[in-house]
Amino acid sequence: MANWSELHQDIVALIVKQLIDVEDIARFCCVCKPWNYVAIEQKKQCLNQGYTPWLMLTKRVNDNIEDKGRVRSCYSLSSKRLFNLELPEAQRRRCWGTPYGWLVTIGVDLNIHLLHPMTREQISLPSQPTFPYQYKVHVPPKELCQYYIKNFALASNPSSWGINTSTTTPRTLESSSLVMAIYGEFRSLAIAYPGDQVWTSVQSPPKVPNDDIIFFNGHFYVISYDGVLLLCEDVNTTQPKTTLFASPPDDIDDIDRFYLVDLSGDLHLLARHFEGIKLNEYHYETKWFFVYKFNFLTKKWTEVEDLGDHALFVGNNTSFAISTSKFPEFKSSCIYFTDDHTEYYTKRFCDMGVYDTMEETIEPFYVDNDRLSRFSRSFFFMPTF
Repeated sequence: MANWSELHQDIVALIVKQLIDVEDIARFCCVCKPWNYVAIEQKKQCLNQGYTPWLMLTKRVNDNIEDKGRVRSCYSLSSKRLFNLELPEAQRRRCWGTPYGWLVTIGVDLNIHLLHPMTREQISLPSQPTFPYQYKVHVPPKELCQYYIKNFALASNPSSWGINTSTTTPRTLESSSLVMAIYGEFRSLAIAYPGDQVWTSVQSPPKVPNDDIIFFNGHFYVISYDGVLLLCEDVNTTQPKTTLFASPPDDIDDIDRFYLVDLSGDLHLLARHFEGIKLNEYHYETKWFFVYKFNFLTKKWTEVEDLGDHALFVGNNTSFAISTSKFPEFKSSCIYFTDDHTEYYTKRFCDMGVYDTMEETIEPFYVDNDRLSRFSRSFFFMPTF
């Protein structure tokens, strides 16, 4: 029998060019290392080619972080197919998704990386012990992975940074390669460049936890737990800070989560409400979302119901939007959400679905036990090469 890995690269490249569906490309890459190399190099020449969001699943309920498996399962929301990625770099690690095709990961070794799941390229960031504020009591590494970091935001696509982390020195990079995190007991802010040795604290109003961050029109914006919008300034100095930029929407009440998202060049705020949280039961589910559009001239939020030909993706990832005209397999004016409720998460329930902003209804989009995990949650990301 012929050895497929010895097939001439030109022939392999011709085959790859016929592959349009990202899931087929992913499977093609898994055949052997030579095929993987050719496929990735071919698809890197098509950086503007759009793919639809994937849901990367957690480990199954009966798995634990000591599992030595090398595979992570993904679910395509467009084709409704489940498939596996050979991804040992994501094992024993909690992950967050981004719209750039990269993941942010932290492991029980407390090291933090950017990881491209298709090419398996990694970019190192400063480790968890280098954040400015640490817990005052000892917390096991497993629990630090679960609770210490809330989320991350990237200033741009890491594939465009063109860096070699072995030679990168701190503060020599463009601000487009900046990463911001919400972390710690008080949900503080910190920033870092690849090549930095430590995370740099961002000075913020005291005793106001932060809920979400976004890089929008050249600046990082932060939304606090009470709906206040903050602007991050002086990020290229040793003393970055946030300043009050806008007050919360007028009718904000009984909100459990906020998300910032760029929708067709306009800044939007999503407000998510849970119901059913009961002491000693920890059962909860999303009931509704409110959506607000920001006016930079008046610095006011205006509620909107119709998202037009767009679908939004929020949860354990950087929030992002896609065009349903370009990807008609997704529902217009809908919010796809995953479970990111760290405080009340249990193995017997997972809050995930699609919220229709016009009909005010919720439907499931994936139902199986492999979405349940306290350690590493399911999340959305946009696969790229």
